[in-house]
Amino acid sequence: MRHRAADGIISVEAAFHFSSRRAFFEHCYRVLRPGGVVTMSDFAIQRWPRGPLELLSGLTQLRVFGLRQSAAMTAGQIATAAADAGLAQVKVTLCGYRVIAPALRLAEARLSGFPAAQRTAARALLRQVELLWRRCIIDYVLLRAIRP
Repeated sequence: MRHRAADGIISVEAAFHFSSRRAFFEHCYRVLRPGGVVTMSDFAIQRWPRGPLELLSGLTQLRVFGLRQSAAMTAGQIATAAADAGLAQVKVTLCGYRVIAPALRLAEARLSGFPAAQRTAARALLRQVELLWRRCIIDYVLLRAIRP
């Protein structure tokens, strides 16, 4: 996309697939026109896992999504990456209670039609996410920033 061509960017759970979130935000800065807005949703960590169960759950989830450990960032670190890339008026809202718990319930409810082995594997992965959420290791964030 051309430099300064976009009025807005919407990213849903995708920024962590860039080499870094800062690289994602730098790209946003390049393609947004002045006054353009980037809005994104993302996963953030609240704290690092402690103990074998939390560590196993965290590492498994990173692996499932094909991510490096460096993709695990706090909401504050994500906001700092946006500001460091030149974006302004960076606002981050934690909203895991409105996203993660309902998504886990929905995913569990939809497993009934799958073969038993797939249900078992999916439930194990869902339990890991639930553990990470319940123990305040992960959260879900919305970010909004403007290109000055």
